[in-house]
Formats: sequence, structure tokens, C-alpha cells
Amino acid sequence: MWPFTEVKPTASLRIGILPLFEKWKHALDAVVLYDCLDNSLSIDEQIALSPYEAEELYFVSVNVIPNESFLEKLISLSKGQYLKSGNDLLALRADFDEPSKVRVAHIPFDETLIRVRFIEDLYLHVGPEIIRDFEILTKHFSGALYSESNTVIGDQLYIGNFVEMECVTLNTKTGPIYIEEGAVVMEGANLRGPLYIGKHAVVKMGTTIYGNVSIGECAVVGGEIANSSIGDFSAKGHYGYLGCSVIGDWCNLGAGTTNSNLKNNLSPVELYDYLSKGLRDTGLMKCGLYMGDFSRSGIQSAFNTGTVIGTGCMLALTDFYPKFVPSFTWLYGDIKEAYQLQKFISDLEVVFLSKNKRLDKRLIERIIEINQSTFKN
Repeated sequence: MWPFTEVKPTASLRIGILPLFEKWKHALDAVVLYDCLDNSLSIDEQIALSPYEAEELYFVSVNVIPNESFLEKLISLSKGQYLKSGNDLLALRADFDEPSKVRVAHIPFDETLIRVRFIEDLYLHVGPEIIRDFEILTKHFSGALYSESNTVIGDQLYIGNFVEMECVTLNTKTGPIYIEEGAVVMEGANLRGPLYIGKHAVVKMGTTIYGNVSIGECAVVGGEIANSSIGDFSAKGHYGYLGCSVIGDWCNLGAGTTNSNLKNNLSPVELYDYLSKGLRDTGLMKCGLYMGDFSRSGIQSAFNTGTVIGTGCMLALTDFYPKFVPSFTWLYGDIKEAYQLQKFISDLEVVFLSKNKRLDKRLIERIIEINQSTFKN
């Protein structure tokens, strides 16, 4: 899942409305434990401090999205039993009484399974997961009232508290629209579901969103957007097209930035693969831009079909960017060089302060670790 899991765990990736770990919390009403920068405790330490008994402890593959059939099989496991699909271990119920018997009892799982296996899955599942998450989150809650100046088509609309929205067209017949508290949707925006707009996000005037789009907390969007996921505190605030794409957290797309998501010859798109260090055939006709956290593009940037940009890149070209740009790369004019680590951290501190945030020490340590690994290889 690199570059999107270079600085955060797979469990915290948002697919639709909810990140993976929150999907599991809602599915099982359980305490969900996973490694992350926000928690200094290891998984073993989290288990030791958990109020639940060992007999209630399950391990689940982090890339599984819970659905009814999988949950039924998971809950029915006895201690020491595990679920497997082909050669893939999906889940295990721990047996601390007889640890030698762990994984002895194999329970096959041959039913429908939703998994996040490749970076393109982060956009492919956006629409269906917004629909599923919307049903979960609105089951016992009704949204706030909204101005009659808005035009709403259909009835699958949830509006959080303190949302500012006037003279906006919202079509929920194509899928639900969920707008979190504090969001601002400016006049003239045309929105189609399935769509999620995060807390305090801003949708600028005249924005066109075609659906299957997830917009993170405090993100700012404008122009045309379709079939895409945009991370927290990221900005695509100006005209330009973003489609079949995934943008990480704290990214910025300069004015006029546009990506291609379809090859002229309609052949399948290849994406850079971090494991093989080469191109992987996605088998998809449409794939756009995949940009890791903290990367930024200059004005009028053009990204070709199936472009992968690493973490912490500074991009300023007037021509198409390469299909793959490694993390901590600075591209401008005819020059390609490493983004010096101390300068990158200093610049990132300024970006965080602009949003009244502080750059966490553990995040800095992780950035240093990734940087050293990148240039070692």
C-alpha cells in the first residue's frame, strides 16, 4: 500500500467515510487494537492493558473490510481456529490456554470478501463504502437542517452541525451524500453522491463533484473531481480535473493541476509497484494519480495516466511528470534532486502551523526513518 502507508498504518486508511479500524469498531462494537504513530504502546502492550479477556481476542488481517458473511464466520470461530482463503490467512481466534494448538484448525472462507490489496483499491471502493458507511452512521441519527436555497434531489442526505451551505445542488439519487460538521460548501457547487465531505472541509464556488468521492478533514477542493479520495488537510483548491486518484494527507495541488486517468489507446494501466520495483498491470482501463502524504505540485502540473508520487515530494514541472517519483524528490525545471531532510522538516513544520497543528515528534522520527531507507536503497 505504499506510498500511503509509509507514515501511517493500513488500519487508519479512510475508505469511503470511515477508516478501516472504525469500520471494525462499528461492525463488532469491540475494542480495536493496531500499531500507529499516535499510540506509543506496542500491540502486546495494548493487549495486556485491554479490559477484555484473552478468550475474546481475535487477530484479523488489516486489509479486510468487514461484511456480514465474514463477520458471521469470524464470530463463530472457536479458540485456536483460523480463517483462510486460498493461501491467505484472514483471521485467527487466539488460544492462550493451549498456544501450541494455534492455527491447527483451518476453517476455509470461500464467500464474498472485500479486501484492500493495491493502491487503486483506495479509489475503487470509495463509492460502495460510502453507501455502506452512510447506512451505519445514519441508522440512529438524523442530520441538521439546511437552507431552502439549496436544491436537493433524492433523500439520502446527511448534514452535520454548523455546516455552511447555500445555493448548492445535491443529487443523492446516484448515492448518499454525507457532510460532516463545520464543513463549508460554497454557492454554485454541483454535487452527486456517493460523496463524503469531512469535518471543516471546504468545497469552493462552482466545484463539480461527479460522485464516488471522499474528501478528508479540513481539505479544500475546487474544479472537477470524480472517483477519488482526498486526504486530511490536503488541497485541490482550484480549477483542474482529478479522477480515479488517491491523494494523501497534507498534500497540495497547485492551480490548474490536472491528471489523466485514461490512455488514448484504452489499454490497461500499469502502476509502479514498490515490492517488485517495476510496473504492475492493474487490468484497469482507468487509473489516475496516486500521491503520498506531504507532497506538493506547482501550478499547471500535468500527471499522466497511472502516476505514483512518493511521500514528501516537491514538484514544479511544466511538462508531464514521470510515471514514478520516489519519496523526498525535488523536481523543478530540468533539475531532479533530493529534498534535503532538514529543509523538508522545517517546511512541514510551517505547513502544520498554518493549520494550527504541531508536527509530532514520533512523526518526525518516522519521516527520518523513511528518508534514510529511501536513499539507502
